[in-house]
Amino acid sequence: MATEKKFVRENVKRLMIKEYLRKRIAGAGFGGMEIQRTPMGTRISILVERPGLVIGRGGSNIAKLTEEIREKFDVDNPQIEIIEAGDKSALNAQIMAEKLAEALERGWHFRRAGHSTVRRIMEAGAKGCQVIISGKLTGERHRTEKFTQGHVKYCGDIVKDVMDEGFAVAKLKPGVIGVKVRIMKPDAKLPDEISIVGVEKEKEERKEEVKLTDLKGIGEEIAKELEKLGIKSIEDLKDISIEDLEKIEGIDKKMAKEIKEQVKKILKEVE
Repeated sequence: MATEKKFVRENVKRLMIKEYLRKRIAGAGFGGMEIQRTPMGTRISILVERPGLVIGRGGSNIAKLTEEIREKFDVDNPQIEIIEAGDKSALNAQIMAEKLAEALERGWHFRRAGHSTVRRIMEAGAKGCQVIISGKLTGERHRTEKFTQGHVKYCGDIVKDVMDEGFAVAKLKPGVIGVKVRIMKPDAKLPDEISIVGVEKEKEERKEEVKLTDLKGIGEEIAKELEKLGIKSIEDLKDISIEDLEKIEGIDKKMAKEIKEQVKKILKEVE
């Protein structure tokens, strides 16, 4: 039982550190953290949108933050690593939730802020997103507004794999407003997405196997004439018109139509 208690204590400590960092560096756009045990101590990697605010002038802020974590949470030799979110900040649910909460605190109307956040996330390439704002939005009664676009998963194990969730709080005069952002990232792979490997290559090979002389009415002589014009495969014949085929010696209008029909049929079979 002692081992289980140790795991519980460690996970509780991780959660407390995460909550502390989220409040402590809220203005820098906190996007999440990872804790790793190393031979040198404990490495804490923090993803932020504005790393300069966390590091401070000459590293003063980060040194103070390191000392606070060591004292408050009894972490063995903490080493904080700051990672900049960069262009991917719009695909980080926690950062977008923080930004939305800040917008509401600055006086943005909740509908304008919600639609703006959804639009920015989708423009960044997300497969889908959902923004949930709840609290005293327009009156004394609590209500919830949802802004959804694209593909969003709500339940099942797949949610843990493809959905990124972030939560923030906006403190306004009427009361506290909760903000939740859920994002399905561009690289999310859904169970119903199936890719058949090698099919395209096989189609190309089947097209290449069909020679010009395999077509009815085209002998060696006509094939040579076509090759002089740069037509070496049935793929090239697809783009040539019946009128141009008629200009080639040995091909009349009827034969040109038959050749085009044959090419169309073969290409349809391999598509």
